[in-house]
Amino acid sequence: MKRLQRLWPLGLLLGFVAGLPLWFIQRNSTFLSGAYRYPELDKPLIHSSIESTFVSWVDPKAPQYITSFLDRARQRRSLALITLEPFPDPSRPQSDRTLVRDVIRGDYSQRIKAVLDPLCRPEQPVLLRFAHEMDNTGQYPWSVARGDDYVRLYRAVWAQARHPQCQRIHWVWSPAGNATSDLFWPGGDAVDLIGISVYSSPRWSHNGQLSSFAQVYERRRWLHRQFRKPLLVAEMGVSGTDQERRRWLLDAREAIRRYPELIGWVYFSAPQPSWIPLATGHEDWSLSPQLLGLVTSPHPSFAFHCQVLHVSLPVLHRKICRIRQA
Repeated sequence: MKRLQRLWPLGLLLGFVAGLPLWFIQRNSTFLSGAYRYPELDKPLIHSSIESTFVSWVDPKAPQYITSFLDRARQRRSLALITLEPFPDPSRPQSDRTLVRDVIRGDYSQRIKAVLDPLCRPEQPVLLRFAHEMDNTGQYPWSVARGDDYVRLYRAVWAQARHPQCQRIHWVWSPAGNATSDLFWPGGDAVDLIGISVYSSPRWSHNGQLSSFAQVYERRRWLHRQFRKPLLVAEMGVSGTDQERRRWLLDAREAIRRYPELIGWVYFSAPQPSWIPLATGHEDWSLSPQLLGLVTSPHPSFAFHCQVLHVSLPVLHRKICRIRQA
């Protein structure tokens, strides 16, 4: 085990037991943390254990960027989290309307292969968050109204990665967490981890107040109860004064003790993209380096035995780790 800890995060995933992936986290702190920063900075965050980025598969430089990003994550001994955005090909007429159909019939196969090739590294695990926040209908081209259309899109891309070279890709299905998210569930065989979004802004609240981390998270937690997969806060943000944000983050650090199914969080330290249609306005979620330290600094020991993420060995998972029922 000491050797695995020295190889962190390569030791984060215990490779494959009898050819099947089993995730077992054992470190001084059993909570993964990181931040997406825009513009991306060369200087790493102290204590960060996740490197996060967003990649559009129609970007011609995407394969080269993925390679350099994975190299950086490995050098920093961090786990790579890549949000892969399936934007439509701008050279195709009305491609925003035909995205699902075009992917299903193979029109994007070469683009998909181009981004999968650098992701399929046998020596490095990667969390692949594909086509996120699909339940916010109309927000992205893949945020389609029909859940079955999204499922066909997701599974078509997932199926293209089903070969031995890509066995260290771990799939993150990542809705915003709305009440209708289950309509977009692609199936347990195609999901290793559920990502959710936790944002808090008075303008985004029904009562004009700043909702706590726990208040927002509790509205998303049902996804774990229904689908029995571990949760990752793949995006998180809070608005307000530095004092309000500091208090919110400190409260959040205390709240996570109560959620054994939650294995980590990633803060979105950047302005909300202006091109996203938001009737409530666009926030700047950026944090100062001091406040980002509250996101990534070591977390206190949790009041449960350990944390295990199971992909395909739930029986062994129950034997190894006693996790409270959510």
